[in-house]
Order: sequence, then structure tokens, then C-alpha cells
Amino acid sequence: MSLEEKRRLILALDVLIRSKVPGKADYLAKRLGISRSTFFRLLEYMREELYAPVFFDAHSNGYAYEEEGIILFGFVRYQILSSEGKHIAGTPGYRTSK
Repeated sequence: MSLEEKRRLILALDVLIRSKVPGKADYLAKRLGISRSTFFRLLEYMREELYAPVFFDAHSNGYAYEEEGIILFGFVRYQILSSEGKHIAGTPGYRTSK
């Protein structure tokens, strides 16, 4: 599976989860056009690599996130500043030279 295909599937699964579409792995895999085992590999990737707190909620009979959020792919530029307004070393946005 190419990186682009994995990205597309993860974003589609994210939409299904946030939309609270009920269904177990077999049903959601079929909606995504993938096998059950590929579905579980995507979930594992989302949990371990993207830190998505996804779980199966037996009460709603579907997958859900433990907290509100969204999967995003792409470059996001941000800066973390100290209370004095200076860049903090070792954080994204910090540069050692200009």
C-alpha cells in the first residue's frame, strides 16, 4: 500500500469515526474497500504512530475517540515561545541560526 493510499484510508476512517458511524471492523472495512486485517493495521498505525485515542465502544457499537480530535496530514508551522517571548531551544520553530 502506498503512503498516499494509507493517508486516504486513514482520513476516510477518521471521518467515519468522527461521524459516529456504527459498525464493527468487518462493516467499516467493507465501507472502506479493504480487508479486515488491513482495517486493523490502519487502527494500529493510527494508535501507535499518530497517537489517535481510538477504541471500540460497545455501547454505541462503533469506533470512537476517547477525546475530541481530528487526523491531519501536512506541514504546520508554529512557534513555541517562553513567557519572555523568546524561542525555547529544542522545540519546533526554534532555529539556532538565521
